[in-house]
Amino acid sequence: MKLIVLGLSLGSSWGNGHATTFRALLRAFAARGHDVLFLEREVPWYAGAHRDLIDPDFCRLEYYRTLADLDAWRDAIAEADAVMVGSYVPDGIAVGQFVQATAQGVTAFYDIDTPVTLAKLGRGDCDYLTHALIPGYDVYLSFTGGPTLDRLERDLGSPAARALYCSVDTDAYRPLDVPKRWDLTYLGTYSPDRQPTLEKLLLEPARRCPDKRFAVAGPQYPETIDWPANVERIEHLPPAEHPGFYSASRMTLNVTRADMIATGWSPSVRLFEAAACGTPILSDRWEGIDSLFVPGDEILLAETSEEAIAALHRDAEAIGTAARRRLFEGHDATHRAAELEAHLNEAQARPRDTRQESNAPMQTKDEKTLILVAGGAGFIGSHLCAELLDRGEQVVCLDNLQTSNLANLEALQGRAGFEFVLGDIVEELPATIRERAHRFKQIYNLACAASPPQYQVDPEHTMLTNVVGTDRLLRLASEAGARFLLTSTSEVYGDPEMHPQREEYRGWVNCTGPRACYDEGKRAAEALTYDFCRTGRAEVRVARIFNTYGPHMHFDDGRVVSNLIVQALSGKPLTLYGDGNQTRSFCYVSDLVRGLTLLMNSDITGMEPINLGNPHEITVGDLAEQVARLTGAETAIEYHPLPTDDPRRRKPDISRARAVLGWEPSVPLAVGLERSFAWFARALGAQGTDRALLEAAAE
Repeated sequence: MKLIVLGLSLGSSWGNGHATTFRALLRAFAARGHDVLFLEREVPWYAGAHRDLIDPDFCRLEYYRTLADLDAWRDAIAEADAVMVGSYVPDGIAVGQFVQATAQGVTAFYDIDTPVTLAKLGRGDCDYLTHALIPGYDVYLSFTGGPTLDRLERDLGSPAARALYCSVDTDAYRPLDVPKRWDLTYLGTYSPDRQPTLEKLLLEPARRCPDKRFAVAGPQYPETIDWPANVERIEHLPPAEHPGFYSASRMTLNVTRADMIATGWSPSVRLFEAAACGTPILSDRWEGIDSLFVPGDEILLAETSEEAIAALHRDAEAIGTAARRRLFEGHDATHRAAELEAHLNEAQARPRDTRQESNAPMQTKDEKTLILVAGGAGFIGSHLCAELLDRGEQVVCLDNLQTSNLANLEALQGRAGFEFVLGDIVEELPATIRERAHRFKQIYNLACAASPPQYQVDPEHTMLTNVVGTDRLLRLASEAGARFLLTSTSEVYGDPEMHPQREEYRGWVNCTGPRACYDEGKRAAEALTYDFCRTGRAEVRVARIFNTYGPHMHFDDGRVVSNLIVQALSGKPLTLYGDGNQTRSFCYVSDLVRGLTLLMNSDITGMEPINLGNPHEITVGDLAEQVARLTGAETAIEYHPLPTDDPRRRKPDISRARAVLGWEPSVPLAVGLERSFAWFARALGAQGTDRALLEAAAE
């Protein structure tokens, strides 16, 4: 096979992982008897001293200075059996158009950062790929597997989307007999979204373990970073020195970019390089990592500094050995080259005139047949999606997975009529949503972190989600003629002076406090929603949700029910903030979802919000005692200071919901707590959660 690759770089590994990936993959591909030509755009930052591969012995490497220079390779591109364009290629859109217009053989796109690409496409700022180009590539090869491949085919029109993970040359990356210099290392270019994890899993353990040695290798780290004295900095480490670096490490850290964590099934090349060297790996968690290496046997996972420190004190040599064995069973460059060959042959076998139309985006003649649930992968949203599917609806779940979890949708992914779309309503809505605007008949907006520890992490994004995101969804509803439901919150009442709280109460909110991003954000979202209604631009509903609990809550979301249950399961003392006499009213999630669907389908005018919650008021101290009884063992209770602006009393007046919707809760607190306790126990057990992790989640 004659293969031409137009990639970001083969000649320079400085500040990018593309070069090492291409080198391993193409060396192994050439070893299978194929002829390879690599065309690289000549740019200053990959030239000179940064060029560390001059004359590869496995392929021909040529440079071009401008797009016009690429015309010199027109005949070669036309005659090649396959032409592959990589992500991040300068002027990649024009390069892709040229390749698709010129090539007579198979055309492929190789995306090394698929989640980033999809996010860029959603915002309209991707400079190397467009929606129109995707169906024109015969195969979309992706560093990311899992559900993303289905989305590329179903929603973006790829004729064939296939996973082609990172490659590692096991001749170059192997265990070396060198002294162990460091207890934990990290190799990677600086990235703002990776830095918090590096801080948590390496820098903080370094501060707490001054007797251990650490190293961070890679360029572009800001001078403002406070490096502990026992952390060695290495500005640049050429690929030839990677095996020695890993071999000198008792353990190495793998940190994944935020977009890739959100999407899952996105291993980095460093993961496989370290495994090839037999170095034990400590990694952050993301969906799909267990399909590559077995947690606890072939890789260690951590989310907290405590878990990282615990890993450092383990004898993990056997884990590194097992990871290397797994690599040779299916993840080395030899296997990747065979996969590439198979994918290209598969594309070549399809008739040329059908390649670009075999998987066109979903089309239907039916109008307004979809329901959009923004925030549908969250705690309440996932239950709402399931309820709507049970009613026979076609459901599109839109979520950025910032505080939600794809595991919440596990039971829905295979169901007819369900579709998951990754996207952030603060940014431009994904194209697959915009293109089908006319088909939406109802839009539920549940998109916002709802617990203080979550929404206070990024208060700006919380506010923008409530205001900018609500505006985007309202405009979509206006365009579609869809009914819009905003899930607001009892937090709009603040620390209420009226008790119980009726909908006409205007609240007592601290507009400059730490909770204001959420409280005032929801108040602004309500105002915006009603403005659309007043001006006749959308038919709207607003639900003010009070404390809700049940399955699919985050283990560490900071809400009192999940906190107490996780602590009880871990055998830790139950934590109460304040004196325990503050009150809440807890509504089981199935009751809440029933209220939301009744409200959405009601004939009210829409200009009045409706409280949805359980009017049964209980002190948090009494709640803790009920949770403690579920364990069947004596459980201590610890008291901590009450957080700023935490309301003393909270109880809904649901007279309006009873009168207008005929709704009130039906699940008693004791029953709901038993169901929730059982779910948490099963979920933690299904994840293989050991005692150390469970205790960390309970902190």
